[in-house]
Amino acid sequence: MVRKLKGIAAAPGVAIAPIVQFHSTLDQIPTFKLRPDLFEAEKHRLSDSIAAVTEGLLGLQRELAGTIAHQDARIFDAQLAIVHDPTFRKDVEAEIDNGVNLEAAFQRVIARYESVFAGMENPAMRERAADLRDIGRQLVEASMTKERKKYTADGRDYVFAADEFLPSDAGILDRSHLRGIVTAHGGKYSHGAILSRSLGIPAVVGIEGIMDAPTGTEVIVDGDAGVVILDPSDEELQHYRRLQNEQRAVEKRLAEIRLQPSVTLDGVQVDLLANAESVHDMADFEAEEVAGIGLFRTEFAFMERRQFPTEDEQVAMYRQAMERAGGKPVTFRTLDVGGDKPLGYFRMPEERNPVLGWRGIRLCLDWPDILYTQMRAVLRAGALGHARILLPMVTGRSEVVRCREVLDQLIEDLRSTGVDHDSDIELGVMVEVPVMVPVLPDVLPLVDFLSIGTNDLVQYMLAVDRDNQRVAKMYDPFHPGILRTLKQIVDHATAAGKRVSVCGEIAGDHWFTPILVGLGIRELSMAPVFLRRVKLMLRSFTEVECRNLAERAAGMSSTRAVRQLVEEEIQVRWSRFLGATEGSET
Repeated sequence: MVRKLKGIAAAPGVAIAPIVQFHSTLDQIPTFKLRPDLFEAEKHRLSDSIAAVTEGLLGLQRELAGTIAHQDARIFDAQLAIVHDPTFRKDVEAEIDNGVNLEAAFQRVIARYESVFAGMENPAMRERAADLRDIGRQLVEASMTKERKKYTADGRDYVFAADEFLPSDAGILDRSHLRGIVTAHGGKYSHGAILSRSLGIPAVVGIEGIMDAPTGTEVIVDGDAGVVILDPSDEELQHYRRLQNEQRAVEKRLAEIRLQPSVTLDGVQVDLLANAESVHDMADFEAEEVAGIGLFRTEFAFMERRQFPTEDEQVAMYRQAMERAGGKPVTFRTLDVGGDKPLGYFRMPEERNPVLGWRGIRLCLDWPDILYTQMRAVLRAGALGHARILLPMVTGRSEVVRCREVLDQLIEDLRSTGVDHDSDIELGVMVEVPVMVPVLPDVLPLVDFLSIGTNDLVQYMLAVDRDNQRVAKMYDPFHPGILRTLKQIVDHATAAGKRVSVCGEIAGDHWFTPILVGLGIRELSMAPVFLRRVKLMLRSFTEVECRNLAERAAGMSSTRAVRQLVEEEIQVRWSRFLGATEGSET
């Protein structure tokens, strides 16, 4: 068997432990013809199964409440919504009325639903099929009055291996000895992967052949590189144990620098901000650690509702965000639905490639009532502090002109009617469509700041779908062309005297921090979990060193050369810094 298996990096970190294979206990589902006189009794069993699964999901949600982030606990809300969907129940009852027993009815309905999701072009929507499989498994187990036994590791560390990691699996595992997760299927944004990251468990998914590795096989799980090594050599074990020791040293230092300033060794300030999907997210970090909210994704509040929120409802939500920010700036991105973020109550057209379709500011300008209401709500909430409005998916000056006109008119209307609002609110645009770069000189006079959305920018520039397993390895923000483009954006903004930030994933990638600082970026916005690691890297270099490093990286001729430079100059320096710090303390 191949010793080194490549998959998708789902949750960072390194794990070394024997593998334990987990298989479904429901390979054989009873199927038989029901007599008509048993139909009603079978429907009573349906109600009992739904009640049992509901109780189990709520219990698991409570059990994990203090362990995982609030937004990740909402995964179980999504599963509960499926269980209690009237259409789902009606479809199962229809199967029963056709003489199908309950277990087989569950299986048939779930299979139909799953095939719909599995056939969708959008990767994020395809991964929702896993939730359906998980619900189906739980319902069948409940109907068979079969309890899933909790796995006890008997005091031994282990790596969970299965076809996929489903949310309910978190309830049967001995998490105190769970060191890693490896699966044959799944994606980086599946609910299982999200839970892995929230639990802090290194995970690699989408590994073909992992189910052939027998229980007891020693493995290394590299959740950063997306690699699993079976029966590792002594040299490989030594290398990865060194990485684990380094991780422990990092964790120790992270606690020490929690409230220290985010500055380079020579005192250059770099503001570190947090990304948030909801007001609840803002409870998961300390306001003292951040310079503000660099990206508040407002669409998630829209996605949780059954209809568009009113202006007053939006004002209440945005005011809560302003209050929790404690007077620091909050950047509200206008509604960015479409693509992988549909609204259940807003019918959108079928699109061959929705990521490049009717989404972001395009949708809002076609439905101006959405934009007017949201901007007015942010203006009113902004009276409590410092608010910013950020426009997504912008491609040129004309879109910004229309949005600026709307904003100016709303400010005038609020002023004339005496409604409290933020008259000094800032307007910014996301740079995520490549064509924006050459037209920035036309756009910058109309805005107050730029925010670089590197996730989409890199994807579009490299023509790589980062969720496509066949080409995902080609998605690499260390490409020299990407670095040169980032430098162009910074140069345009600097010439116009405008602030520029990065809010994509590379903002939270500490290996990228010195390069971004060297390119001239002075504001980074990221998921809160990455804040301290980025700060520690920032405090390990001088600004001059960062600038020299960025110039060398951008001048490289290949991605591989940039990666090698990072490994030689940043990773080695990082390790020396940690070692020196530890030595000075002991």
